[in-house]
Amino acid sequence: MANNRVHRLTVLAIMIALDFLLTPLFRIEGMAFMSSVMDIIAATFMTPLYAVAMALIVAIMRILTQAGVASVAPLAIIGSVPGAFLATCFYRLTKKPIMAWFGEFLGTGILGSLLSAPVMVWFWTISAHGDDELLAKASQAQSLVFFTPRFVLATLIGGFMAMAVLSGLKYSTHFMKLKKLYALESLKEDGLQ
Repeated sequence: MANNRVHRLTVLAIMIALDFLLTPLFRIEGMAFMSSVMDIIAATFMTPLYAVAMALIVAIMRILTQAGVASVAPLAIIGSVPGAFLATCFYRLTKKPIMAWFGEFLGTGILGSLLSAPVMVWFWTISAHGDDELLAKASQAQSLVFFTPRFVLATLIGGFMAMAVLSGLKYSTHFMKLKKLYALESLKEDGLQ
C-alpha cells in the first residue's frame, strides 16, 4: 500500500520534472504547448488530484525560476490548472485520449484564456507602479479574448503531439502498469474499494 503511494509520487515527480524541463525548450512565444502535451498524457493515467498537483507545482516552479514568467505569473497557473483538471475528468468519463485533449482544449484553450484576461488586467495594473509598458499591456488585455488565440493554438499543437506520443505509449507495458497503479487510487477516491 505505502509502496504504491511512493510509486505514484515518484511518477508525479518525474512528470513534473519533464513538464518543467520540456516546456521552455519547445516553446513558441506566448504558447506553452508542451504543458498541454504533459497534461493530456497525465490525464490518461493519473487521477484529477495528481494531474492538478502536477500542473500547479510546475506553474509555481516556473514563476519562481524562469526569467520573464514572473511578469505573467497568473497565466502560468490559470492557463494550466483548469486544462489538467478537465482533461483528466473527461478521460475518466470516456477512457478516450481524444476526450482528454478536448478537456485540455476546453480547460486551457477556452476557460483558461477567458479567465486570464481580467486577472492579467488586474495583475498588470497593480504591479505597474507607473510603468507605461505594463499599463499598455493591461489596456490591451481588456478584451476577454486577448489570450484566446495563443491558448487555443497551444492546446491544438500540444494535443496533436500528445496523440502521437499516446499512440506509441499504448503498446508500452510500463505505461499499462502506470494506468493500473493509478486505477487503484481512482477506485479508492470513488469509494469502490
